[in-house]
Amino acid sequence: PLLPVSKRGKIRRKYNTMRLSLILAATLARSASAYSDFKVEITNGITECADSDKIKTRDFVRVHYILKIDESSIVGEPGEFVGSSHMKGEPMEMQAGVGQWIEGWDKGIVGLCVGAKATIIIPPDLGYGDKDLPKVPAGSTLNFAVEVLDIMDKPPPPPNMFDTIDVNKDRMISRGELESFFANMKQQVPAGIFEGDDKNADGFISFDEFSGPKGLPREEL
Repeated sequence: PLLPVSKRGKIRRKYNTMRLSLILAATLARSASAYSDFKVEITNGITECADSDKIKTRDFVRVHYILKIDESSIVGEPGEFVGSSHMKGEPMEMQAGVGQWIEGWDKGIVGLCVGAKATIIIPPDLGYGDKDLPKVPAGSTLNFAVEVLDIMDKPPPPPNMFDTIDVNKDRMISRGELESFFANMKQQVPAGIFEGDDKNADGFISFDEFSGPKGLPREEL
């Protein structure tokens, strides 16, 4: 016998509610799976070491890295090269586990041994999330190839941007050198920056005139 219309409506609503719940549960499960694919894999070098040679939170470390979009990423170009410390000609020096970079980086390098080479796969929720960056679209899964070179006894010295910009090492920054520095970063020279530092208006920025970071004070060099 047919059920009353009102009862059939209640059953249909109950069925639709259960169906929606199942769909949402499945969606959340897929999302959790996609965002839980954080992984650290030792690929070469040291795998076991004394605590003194193992990176701990707040350690100052020297590392080389190569960053790509991971092959598993559902956005971006899987396998695309993003950046590397090797391009800069020197390792990256930083403090581990204190949020200087992305969360997945801190989570990945803490516990690695000096001499270890590892691959760190970082899902979006531990990476740049919904931030859209050059070569790193929002929602990208990242792949870091890391080599741990050293744990340092003290913080790295502050950066010396003067020496970086002063390509010919004559202790003077020309307008051309400043323009080249910003061009390499694909940026325009901010308006007035050269004139602001060229205090004696001789067409060059001396070490003393330079207002940017220039390493340790001379008496500490």
